[in-house]
Amino acid sequence: MKKMSTFSILLMALFFIGCAGTGQYNTQRGAAIGAGLGAIAGQAIGQNTEATLIGTGVGTLLGTIIGNAQDQRAVQQSMSHPSYSQAPQEAPVRYVAPTPQERTDPPGKWVTVPGHWVGNRWIPEHQEWRPINPY
Repeated sequence: MKKMSTFSILLMALFFIGCAGTGQYNTQRGAAIGAGLGAIAGQAIGQNTEATLIGTGVGTLLGTIIGNAQDQRAVQQSMSHPSYSQAPQEAPVRYVAPTPQERTDPPGKWVTVPGHWVGNRWIPEHQEWRPINPY
């Protein structure tokens, strides 16, 4: 029975390590690897279920902490990379007014809006286009 328990613990540890994947999620990978190694260490030290479970818990916690630190370091390095901080240089957008033949203004008219307060800011007198609903 003891050999079966050790075999099942090793099989479970390999399952957790295999589920960790190869992505950039170091926190999850660290937790899975830590759980597997903690289970193996707990079984080797205590040789009972309680020690195995304690080893699994401690290994998961330590693996999560280490993996999270690696994720944070990777984010900081990517944010400090020169290509991240420099916006791509794009050509400025230029607007060309349409010719009178191309213009199709909706029905409406320009109105003068008197100056007024909006919150704590004064909006001076200005012109606004007020469309007229043809329906």
